[in-house]
Amino acid sequence: MNRKYIAFTFLALFATSAFYAKTKLTIKNTVGGDSDELCDYDFFTNSRSDDISGGTQSESGISLGDRFQLDLENPLFDARFRLETAFQNFDEESPNFVVAPSGYFHFTPVSQFGIIAGTSFYKHFAIPSAYLAASDDTTKYGRLLTDSLGEERYFGSDNFAVFTNGFAGGITSDWAFGSDCEFYAKAAAGGTFYPDKDEFEKAIDFGVNAGIENLFDFGFTAHDVTDDERKFGAFVGFTGNENLVANAGFYYNFTTGDYLPEERVVGSDDDDNDVYKFKKQSTKYALGFSGGYKFEKTGLSLYGDLITGLTNEYIGTIKYYDADGNLIDTKTTTIVRGGTVVKYKNGKAKRTDKFTHEGIPFYAGFRLNYEISPVVEAIFSFNVRTLMNASDTTWLTFYPKAKIDVGERGTIGAGLKFEMNAARTEGLSSFSIPLTYTYKFKKKF
Repeated sequence: MNRKYIAFTFLALFATSAFYAKTKLTIKNTVGGDSDELCDYDFFTNSRSDDISGGTQSESGISLGDRFQLDLENPLFDARFRLETAFQNFDEESPNFVVAPSGYFHFTPVSQFGIIAGTSFYKHFAIPSAYLAASDDTTKYGRLLTDSLGEERYFGSDNFAVFTNGFAGGITSDWAFGSDCEFYAKAAAGGTFYPDKDEFEKAIDFGVNAGIENLFDFGFTAHDVTDDERKFGAFVGFTGNENLVANAGFYYNFTTGDYLPEERVVGSDDDDNDVYKFKKQSTKYALGFSGGYKFEKTGLSLYGDLITGLTNEYIGTIKYYDADGNLIDTKTTTIVRGGTVVKYKNGKAKRTDKFTHEGIPFYAGFRLNYEISPVVEAIFSFNVRTLMNASDTTWLTFYPKAKIDVGERGTIGAGLKFEMNAARTEGLSSFSIPLTYTYKFKKKF
């Protein structure tokens, strides 16, 4: 028998046995509606919003989704496949039924280097000191690699569509030093790509993360670096106490809608009629802080986040159109809040959307967790988003929630969410009921 064939067979059998001996499989499925974790909307939502005529519109709807997620971990690779489906019956801007497949494959032939490809990396490369404890989240600014292109598109009809956000790829490096490997350094570079109708869109990212275990952590990210609206993040945190969170961050071109208020402006629809538009804010420079502590003996945890702009400037765009209304040029520039975003057509202003306030965007969030018993946890969250000195942009959210373990692998999450968004309407702007059931299964081979 050919020696090369024997050697190849031996290596294949060895690799196969190593795979099955050291591979961990995790299956997780979540069903229900929760805008923080699943679907775009909560299981039940009732919302109110003022219209241009001075009246108030109200709508209610149900959102039901399912997320099936499969994770594989092995010394040579880790991978994730996720399939999300969602049904919602009250949002006219997106299809009623949506299917969203996503995932990645991260190959690490040696411990120091890896190659990754997929449609989404989620929070796989999150910087620890970029963690926002009260929100239990790490924004895209705190991830070494992410889908920074920001393309989110539906393909299909109003009744059924497939959701995609492009294809991403990159290289990663992970190092550990010291007698106990207490020093660590990580780096990643890559990009997101999207085949548009007219051109091949792309966004390039890179980031670094380093620190000393059980002492401190720091990191830096740069997203969409070839674009005028590129984004940067720099973070540092203390990690000397596992129950303590103490993080700080700096953001450039901060545009994350979950942490910034809306402002109501008068715009125009396709027929040039006046309508209300609700524009998410942005800010050129921002500082962020996150802290908290878990009191293990009492089962109580307290966390707080703060993100504030530093000036009333933000990065905006001016659009130029030809005589037929086709977009011919876009200019990115620094715009002072309170000014007018102008769209030009044949050198003349086509239409203006004016930000009426010069305030600085501000976000603060608080979370209290209390372990009532080994299977029941109560969570209370509160946050405020506003433009300083502009009360009619203030957005308050109150969210009491409970998590109940059902059996060994199941968890039910349910709560009541109250929102008061002054940009939308006076008083209660939204009431919703998040409701989910999660089942998790783990297996080692």
